[in-house]
Amino acid sequence: MKKQLHRYGNALINGIKEMGLISLLTLGLSPTTTFATSYPDFWLAERGPQKIWLLGSIHVGQDDMYPLAPIILQSWQHAENLIVETDLSPSADSSKILTHYALLPPHTTLVQRLNKALYQKTVDVASHYQLDEPSLAHFRPWFVAMTLQQQAIQQAGYQASFGIDQYFIDQAHNRQLTITYLETPEQQIAYLAGLGDMEGDFLNATLQQIDKVHEELPMLIKAWESGDRVKIQSLLDDESDSPQLKQYLEQHLIQERNQHWLPQMTSLSFNRNFMVVGAMHLYGEHGLLKLLENNGYKITNIQSR
Repeated sequence: MKKQLHRYGNALINGIKEMGLISLLTLGLSPTTTFATSYPDFWLAERGPQKIWLLGSIHVGQDDMYPLAPIILQSWQHAENLIVETDLSPSADSSKILTHYALLPPHTTLVQRLNKALYQKTVDVASHYQLDEPSLAHFRPWFVAMTLQQQAIQQAGYQASFGIDQYFIDQAHNRQLTITYLETPEQQIAYLAGLGDMEGDFLNATLQQIDKVHEELPMLIKAWESGDRVKIQSLLDDESDSPQLKQYLEQHLIQERNQHWLPQMTSLSFNRNFMVVGAMHLYGEHGLLKLLENNGYKITNIQSR
């Protein structure tokens, strides 16, 4: 089991990034608002001397997504501080975190947690991605879903190493900039582990979506590159999520996290900050743009220059 845990450790770490792309990017997006941009949606929040450039991230990609638009790179050159969701680089604590959150209780297996139809569907999909039944037997349904999703994204030719957040983390290291992490990896993982009775719904929704990855992911990235939030919404509007699951994801993975992040953003010690978070965190009544505006920031959508 330890070998299996080590094998799928990176699947969890990368999968959490990619889950933001496939399952959650739709939450909080406004399908009725568009901007005539030809590059990713890019914002500036200003209050007094403080500036926060905000770029909605797509968490996976390919090398042909770069270089980014000149206005984004020009703004980045002025930054003193990079703000990202969390540090998902492998660490000595990764195995401990996985053991605590990803494994089922002793003497419990996946087949006992799922109904017969869902378990068989899981086994069939896992086989398609060269994952055998015993290798998944002791993992919780949410982790199995993340592992399968990560496999599908990799098979489609996309990697978290080319994600926008990872790109700027690498650039910050090169420039020796400060990086502000809004939450710990364990805090982020705990949100998924907190699905409880909805873990089966989360796994089922993932299995329903997984066949679309190869076809729709390129369209999704193209829509992101052009700042087309309406197209992103249409690609990600998925009816396979149960109402309870949708409510949990929106309330806890979007709204609650945004509220936790806000005090850190408004108390930054740097005047020029560049923020890269999943795009679903920016929009809507509970999005970061609205929360910052309510806290006295002037919000500007930066048009192509």
